[in-house]
Amino acid sequence: MKTTTYFLIFLFLLIPCSITLAAPTPKAAPTSKLDTEEISIVAVGDITIGSNLTPFIERQGAGAFFEGIASIIQAADVATASLNTSISDRGEPDPSRDPRFRAAPGLARALANAGFDAVSLATPHILDFGIEALEDTVTNLEWYNVKYMGVGKSPAAANAPAWLEVNTKKIAMFAYLRGNEFNIASLDRVAAAAYSQMVRAVQEVDSAAELVIVWLHWGKRDVEPTTQQASIGRQRIFAHALINAGADLVLCQQLHTLGGIELYKGKPIVYSLADFIYDTYSLQYARTVIPKVTFVEGTLKSIELIPILVDKLDKSIPQPILLKAKGSTAEDADKNLEESAIETLQEYQKRCAALKTEVIIEGERGWISNVHKSQ
Repeated sequence: MKTTTYFLIFLFLLIPCSITLAAPTPKAAPTSKLDTEEISIVAVGDITIGSNLTPFIERQGAGAFFEGIASIIQAADVATASLNTSISDRGEPDPSRDPRFRAAPGLARALANAGFDAVSLATPHILDFGIEALEDTVTNLEWYNVKYMGVGKSPAAANAPAWLEVNTKKIAMFAYLRGNEFNIASLDRVAAAAYSQMVRAVQEVDSAAELVIVWLHWGKRDVEPTTQQASIGRQRIFAHALINAGADLVLCQQLHTLGGIELYKGKPIVYSLADFIYDTYSLQYARTVIPKVTFVEGTLKSIELIPILVDKLDKSIPQPILLKAKGSTAEDADKNLEESAIETLQEYQKRCAALKTEVIIEGERGWISNVHKSQ
C-alpha cells in the first residue's frame, strides 16, 4: 500500500513539470537564406604596441585601444589584424633591432573582447624579444581563443593555416613574411613568403575551404612614391599567383604604408592597410580605411570602405575612431571628422584608381562592387 501511495504522489509531482516542459516557447526570428550565405571579413593594419604603453594598459586595460572601433570589428563574421608585436613579459631584447616592441599580456584579452578572430604573427617585430616572448604570445592568444597564423615550432607548423568556421563554412587563413632584412624567417619559427611554398599551401586547402585568406607582410616601408609603387609591383606578382592558386582575399601589408585595392579575377588584393595602432610614435598616415569584404557563396559581393582616424587625439594614446559624415555630434564637428571622412575616402579612391578599381563614395562610406574584373 505504501508503495502505491508513493507512486501516486510521484506522478502528481511530475504533472506540473510535464506541463511546463510541454508549453510552447517563442521561436527566434528565421534567418534569411541570404544571411546564411554571406560572409563578411574585416581587416585592419599593423598593431604595434611596446613597453611605452604598458603603464596605460595596467591602468585602464588594453581594451581602451579598441573602444572607438569595436562596433565595426564585432559586426563582421571574421575580423583579422596584423599583430606586429609579441604579447609577453619575458624574453631578452634583440640588440640588432631598434626600436623593439613587446606588449603587456592584457593585449590578448583585449583583442578577443574587441572581436578579433585571427591575427597574423608573420610580422617584422614578432621576435624582437626572442622565442620566449613568441611562445607567450601564442599561449596568450590560445587562452582567449584568438586564432593565429604564420608562426610555429617548426617550419611545417608555421606554414599551416588557421581554420575558422562561419555558418558551417570553413575558412583557411595563412600568413607569411617577406623581408630578409629582418633576418627572422631563418629561425624556422616564422613562415617565409617563399613563392612555391605559398602557392602549394593554398592549392592544398582550396577544395576544403569556402574561403582562403592570405596575409603577406612585405617588410620595410618605401617612403618615396616611386619605390613604393615598385614594391607594390613586386607584391602583385606574388598576390596574383596566390589568387591563381585559389586564394579569395590577399592582404599585402607593408610597414607604415598605405596602398589601394585591386580586383584580380574578381578577387580583392589589398596593398597594405598602414598602421592601425602604432605605440606612441608618429604615424605616416593619420587617416586610413578599414575594408569590410563580403562574399556570397565564395564569390565577392562588395567591399565597404570605412574611414578611420588612427592618430592620437591626446598626442599620447593611440585609439582609432570612426570618421563621421555631416550630421554627427558637435564634438565630432569640432574635430572636423565629417570633412575628414570624405577626404580620406577621396584619397583612397585615387589609390584604388591607380589599380584600375572604381570606388563609389556614398556619405561616409566608400564601396567597391564586383563589377570590374581586371585581367
